[in-house]
Amino acid sequence: MDENRINAVLEDMKQIYLQDSRPWIIGLSGGKDSTCIAQLAYTMLSSLPEKDRVKPIYILSADVLVESPPADYRRKNVCALIAKQAEIDNLPIEVETLRPILTETFWVNLIGRGYPSPNRWFRWCTDRMKIRPMNRFVYSKIKENGEVILVLGVRKAESNNRKRTIERYEISGTKLSQHSEITGALVYS
Repeated sequence: MDENRINAVLEDMKQIYLQDSRPWIIGLSGGKDSTCIAQLAYTMLSSLPEKDRVKPIYILSADVLVESPPADYRRKNVCALIAKQAEIDNLPIEVETLRPILTETFWVNLIGRGYPSPNRWFRWCTDRMKIRPMNRFVYSKIKENGEVILVLGVRKAESNNRKRTIERYEISGTKLSQHSEITGALVYS
């Protein structure tokens, strides 16, 4: 991505951030898309005058409780660094670590319920250990604020299916989309 395109994205982010009081939520998996969007949001927020940094940005990380120690260490370290620097820079960024509830953990499902190990046909772990904890957090913020904006790092041209899905939920005249499942959650991609 060239510098002009990055600056255009940052300007779009500023406009959307400043247009209302809906908090932003960013899921940080550590992959390239979520890392890029978290970095862009941080950069955008840093460029605003302090008086305009009023609504929170929540950066969410999933602790699935069965990650390899090096990967879990990296996740914890990145989250701690973001939180520490946001405090130093006086940014309204809150870093939250989310975990599955006991009945949705890996070992309860694998040993307790006898589920097979996750595979490409039965990917029960992602839904229970990442998506559901994130959704619970999103619903709690919707209850507090009425609506939230989920900021996603996605590539529209990644696949034709993704492109069609994104376009189906777009809100005409805005850069936002309705969330396909969560009422009260808008999506900024």
